[in-house]
Order: sequence, then C-alpha cells, then structure tokens
Amino acid sequence: MKTIVIGAGILGLTAAYSLTERGHEVVLLEKEAPFAGASHRSFAWLNANNKFPESYYRINREGLEEHKHLQAHLPSDRTWLHPSGNLLVDFGETRPDTYAKRVRDADGMGYPVETVDRARLRELEPTVQWPDELDEALFYPEESWLDNDVLGEELLRVLADRGVEPRIAEVVRIDSDESGARVELSDGSRIAADSVVVATGSWSRELAAASGMFIPVADLAEQSTRTHSLLGLTKPVDIPLQRIIISDRVNVRPRHDGRMWVQVARIEERVAEGEDPQMLAEVAAVMEQELESLFGRPVAMEKVIYSGRSFPEDGHSIVGFLDEARKVYAVVTHSGMTLGPLFGRLTVEELEGRESALLADFRPSRFSGGAVESADFDYFIGRQ
Repeated sequence: MKTIVIGAGILGLTAAYSLTERGHEVVLLEKEAPFAGASHRSFAWLNANNKFPESYYRINREGLEEHKHLQAHLPSDRTWLHPSGNLLVDFGETRPDTYAKRVRDADGMGYPVETVDRARLRELEPTVQWPDELDEALFYPEESWLDNDVLGEELLRVLADRGVEPRIAEVVRIDSDESGARVELSDGSRIAADSVVVATGSWSRELAAASGMFIPVADLAEQSTRTHSLLGLTKPVDIPLQRIIISDRVNVRPRHDGRMWVQVARIEERVAEGEDPQMLAEVAAVMEQELESLFGRPVAMEKVIYSGRSFPEDGHSIVGFLDEARKVYAVVTHSGMTLGPLFGRLTVEELEGRESALLADFRPSRFSGGAVESADFDYFIGRQ
C-alpha cells in the first residue's frame, strides 16, 4: 500500500512511522518544515487527567501506554519519555474542594492518584519552596513529560533510514474514488496513492474545504484561548526539577537541555491581543515572578511563544475516513502529544481494514448534519 501523509508534526510522523513499520510505502508532504507547527510549541504533558467523557479518557490512557511501547521499540539510543509523574497543586482557599473533586473523578475512571502530605512533597521536589500553609497536593504517578523535539528528531531519523524524507510542498486539494486517492500541489503537480492521511492540525479545515470535505477545527483567526496559548521557555538553569507541576499559579516542567517550559493560566486570555511584543514581554515578567515565588530564586525567561492550537470545534479528536471511498483519513486532535503514537498505530490498522472500537466516538461522521456545537475552553487547574 502506498500512502501519502500530509503533515510532518507529531501525528503525521507517527503515522508515517507506523506505516513503514508494517512495510508500506510512504510519501511525506509538509507545507513548511517538520515539526514547524504546534508540535514544537507544546508543553508536552502526557496525561489522561480530568478528560471526559469516558471514551476520551480511555484513548488518552491508551496513549500513555503507547508512548512506553514507542520508547522501548523505536530503534534509538536516546530518551524522550520521562514518566516521573505530575504534582497537581491548588495554592488557594479552594484546595479542599479541588482535591476532593479530582480524586473522586480519577477514582471513578480508575486513574491512579495519591494525596501527598507536605513531607512527601518535599521528598518529591525538594527544590520547590512549598509555602507553609500548603498541607497537601495530588500526585499522579503515571503521567509523563515528553522531550518532543528529541522524539521528532528520532522519528525523522528512522524514517530517513527507511527511505522516507519529508518533501516540502503545499497540498491544495485531495480527491478520491474506489481506485485510490490523489493530492494536487500548489505547483499544479499531482501525486497518486492508495490512500491519504490528513495530519495538518489547524490547517485541516481549509484543506478539507478545498477538497469538498469537512473537518471542523477552530479557526486560528479567532485568536482566543481555544485557538492560541502563551508558552514560556526559560534560559538554562541549575534547578533539578524532576516532575511536572500543575497548579492554579503556574505550570512548569523540565527539559533535556536545562531549560523549563512554563505556563500561567490566568494570563492566557491575553492571546486575544495578538502576537504583540509588548504583551509577550509583560507575560514573560509575570512568568518570572511566578517562578521566583515557586523556587525562591530568580529564573530568567528566554522567550514567550504565541502558539496556535489544533482544537477541534467540539473539543474532541477527529479520527477516521472523510470520503465515501474510504481512501482519505483524518487525524486531528488537541491532545496530540499524548495521542500521537496511539493514533499513528490505529491509523495504519484502519487503513488496512481493521476498525478500532476505541475511535467509535471520534469519527468525522458525527458532523454529517453540518452543524457543530463549539466547545468552550473554560479554565480549570491543568487545562492546557
């Protein structure tokens, strides 16, 4: 089987990798550069935390397991998966209610969570200046953080070893029939294959519309917390943070190069101002204040990234065939870092004719009526 994969972010690369694992021919097309979109601008917290409904929780939980399989079996000596767990902290007066609800929800799903006291907090992250009034937090031991840039590099290296190099080209239209699928490029040329995988993130709406298909992804022109986020990257520091910290004040996690990724949820609404240098400088200052409060020492920001999201209109993944001939397959989701390896494997299985029950609630066919109810992006601790 020959498959054209459009998009060289985490979803496109894992799909291409899974296809080559099973001996299929792959043509990989990318409009800009590999990992140029949301995949390189990601907090990359791998989790199934507070994810509803149950079917969405289930695929995210499976996604965590698939990452372990990929780390163990991808031919590489490098490590990108760090299953060190996540500390969820409410520093405010709502702490008892926050913890009670999160534990209740996790227990209802069978998702591991522990309530840890102050002494245990100090053991887990001794470099953090935990305030005296903080008596406990929640620890999610199965959650991980991902060096997404390392994973991207390794997927590209393995694909190159298998003869698959990304071709920089813009696809402007896709068509299909019982004989196969074809893509038309911006230079007017065409490529034919047995199937096409659309893994183009926020660009999926436009490409599908030009092809007479429908992928309802939030429009980046919206400039809201549904479509954009503010992600900070510190300068290298000698703070030996080991785990993800998710809180009502600041989200922070380590990186392989001594830097840390940072988010401050209360200032996310400033994305509505657009990518303004003054706004980004002010956000960096707030991030530095929060980090100094957390670690008891100054931590300088290197940059703040105004990052676009791939956010399906109803908030949930869109995975499955778009056309009657079942030759054009879409893979679009918000939780791409968690779900990438799982969706890569399921994509090739479904292209080979084995339908996955895991994906039953996430088919593009749910939008067949045309009207789509837009999901809100309300704040809660840990919302990405």
